[in-house]
Amino acid sequence: MKLVGLAFAVVTLSMLVVGRFWWPTENGDWLKSIRLGAFLAVIFLSLELFRERARLATAAFLLYLVFWVGLLLNSILTDSPSSVKQLLVILFFTWVVMVMGGRESRPWLFVLGLDALSGAAFAGFSLVNKALMGQFDVSYRMMNIKDSGIPGIADFGITIEAGMHYAFCFIVAVWLLLRVRHWALRTLWLVCSAVLFTYLYFTFARSAWVAGLMGAGVLVLCMTEGRQRVFAVGLAVLAGIAVLVFAFEQVVYEFGSRGLTHRDEIWRVVFERIGEAWWFGHGSHTELGKVTLSTGQVVRNPHSLYMEVLYQFGLVGLFSMLLAMAACIRGAWKAHSQFARLWFSVMVAAAVVMTVELHFFVAAPNLVWMWFWLPMAGCLAVATQHKVDRPA
Repeated sequence: MKLVGLAFAVVTLSMLVVGRFWWPTENGDWLKSIRLGAFLAVIFLSLELFRERARLATAAFLLYLVFWVGLLLNSILTDSPSSVKQLLVILFFTWVVMVMGGRESRPWLFVLGLDALSGAAFAGFSLVNKALMGQFDVSYRMMNIKDSGIPGIADFGITIEAGMHYAFCFIVAVWLLLRVRHWALRTLWLVCSAVLFTYLYFTFARSAWVAGLMGAGVLVLCMTEGRQRVFAVGLAVLAGIAVLVFAFEQVVYEFGSRGLTHRDEIWRVVFERIGEAWWFGHGSHTELGKVTLSTGQVVRNPHSLYMEVLYQFGLVGLFSMLLAMAACIRGAWKAHSQFARLWFSVMVAAAVVMTVELHFFVAAPNLVWMWFWLPMAGCLAVATQHKVDRPA
């Protein structure tokens, strides 16, 4: 039973991390496959979950459960059956990740290796194909790559979505690079990291830059020591100096002139439209509506996952979310394993990026699943591992 359940878990996670690059049928079939995989994995892993029920009695999981129950009650009371269904799938998915374990294992290494390899392969293919099509322009902010040039293959539609997917792959590739000692594997993961970094740069998606570099930076600080850390930090400092020397104007433009790119205007509208629903929000899946910026551009989402949670679930939902995140991050930090460092770094990077990006909080598998629900479940897995490792 456990082996069958783990097989479904591996397939489900593999579909989540790879399916967005390419799927043989329509996108809706990909989403249905992930839901079905999570459901079947929970069924076959239910006995294992019962055996590891000590995980459910930890502070981290209890805070997560309070957060999840709050979202569920909000969805029920605001008559959002689709949100109820999605929340049940999210809970099943969380259980699946937790039962897969909070230690490095063959199933986990397969999923993570597949993520890094497929991400690097699609990134490399996209860059090469763009060059062959004469669309590879290294000039600043000219290419804004978001696809491979072939419809249906690594075609994300917008740069931020492409950037965030490849940023996740980049962090995983850096983690794999830092944990191995064999020169051949180091070379493999170094090449993957370099290809992913190159693609990530040419998206010119600032949020993806921050996510990828912050996640990788946290990994370097957490997983290196002594001369290795000095060497890594030294390289980072030299790279930073080179960027400032040769691209000072671009850096000032990105983080000075562009600023929040009118996100502050959107957030003011969120505060205005929340009205008297401060405590519990307007309900799951309630849209913000049209927001016309001073530039004349019309946007329809808050451009901040925190703001979306505040608008839909109120201060209660936002506060319980922050508590659950803090508990998960703390639990992953205290776990002290290399595997825990991966989820810690992704969760920290996500916590920062969510201030200015991501939306569709309670929804079908999307970027929020990759950057919030998956790392949170991973943090829960590593934070509660000591409960099942403890001798009887």
